[in-house]
Amino acid sequence: MREGSGDRARRAAGRRRGSGDAVQELRQRTMAWAVRLRVNPRTVRVQDMDRKWGSCTSSGTVTLAYDLVHRTGDFQDYVIVHELLHLRLPNHGRLFKALLTAHVPGWRELEATAASGPAARWPR
Repeated sequence: MREGSGDRARRAAGRRRGSGDAVQELRQRTMAWAVRLRVNPRTVRVQDMDRKWGSCTSSGTVTLAYDLVHRTGDFQDYVIVHELLHLRLPNHGRLFKALLTAHVPGWRELEATAASGPAARWPR
C-alpha cells in the first residue's frame, strides 16, 4: 500500500525536528566513498523516495532515500557505492557488478535484505 500525503508530511516534520545530523552523516559517508571510488558527484541529496533507495543522474546528482539513515552502515555503503558507480558506468552489466563486488563484497546478501524488508525498494 502506498503511503498518503499526510504520512509523508508527518515524516518530513519529524525529520525537521532533529535528524539533520543523521542526514549530514549520510552525506559525509557518501563523499568519503566518492573519494575512494574517484568519482565526483555534482550534488548529493537526501530526500523521501517512495520506490527506490537511491538514484543517480547522468549530470552527477546522487539522490539517497531519507530512510537510509535508519539502516545499517553496511546497507548504506551498498546503496551509496551502487549509486556512485553509476557515475562511471550507466548500466548494471558485468563490470558494474565486478566493481560493486570489489568494494562491497556482501552486496548480494544486502540486496536480498532490501528486497525482503518493509520498504521493498531496490537502488537504481
